[in-house]
Amino acid sequence: MRILLSNDDGIHAHGIRSLCKALCDTAEVYVVAPNQERSASSHGISLHRALEVHEIEVPGATKAYETSGTPVDCVKWALAVLHPKTPFDLMLSGVNAGANLATDVLYSGTVAAAGEASLQGVKAIALSLVGPPFHFHPVMQALQSMFPDLCALSLPPDTFLSVNFPENPDPQKTRWTKLGVRKYHDTFRLELDESGEQVYRYGGDIVDERGDGQTDVQAIYDGYISITPLRYRFANEEYYEKMQSIKR
Repeated sequence: MRILLSNDDGIHAHGIRSLCKALCDTAEVYVVAPNQERSASSHGISLHRALEVHEIEVPGATKAYETSGTPVDCVKWALAVLHPKTPFDLMLSGVNAGANLATDVLYSGTVAAAGEASLQGVKAIALSLVGPPFHFHPVMQALQSMFPDLCALSLPPDTFLSVNFPENPDPQKTRWTKLGVRKYHDTFRLELDESGEQVYRYGGDIVDERGDGQTDVQAIYDGYISITPLRYRFANEEYYEKMQSIKR
């Protein structure tokens, strides 16, 4: 099996390094990730600047490359440059240091990297760890136990998975979930930057809505590993059908 790894925490992050070490004995692992943290980059790509790519050493990786771009840039480059010669059986994004629950998936570079691979026909899974604290060793143990079943899943062509691990994951406690709702009380704190200019720094408190008990948010509160199937389909088809039925 040949696996592509990426993330939005950067190629030096503990999560992706731990994931590479955990999988390298059972798979041929390629790592293509940003050279620095690109959290909350969503599905952004580098249209107006050149993409720098450098091969580096990552323990356990067959090949590893850092890029100057976003997580989606990394996946696009890997599938355009590496994939034709060495096709990937699976793409894993993460493990992210922080949950990607509910509507956070709209902002997450971790989720976007997996989504891009799925759009290009590669089976993909985004992996995230709730915290802080972030203890990756228990996550690797749980993932290794779950890995054969995850690999055996047959996903529709437009579908990928978002897996969120609680602080102390038990591979026997998994739950298939749908997206919950996560809102923020947005705040912008006025500060002075290094040159003395006034700037605003974003912050805010999370407000979770657990929903009907079948959401990813509720699963994490209950101590379960949450597995949510996602796809990119933004059209409101029900409203479209309603409007089509209106007599003009």
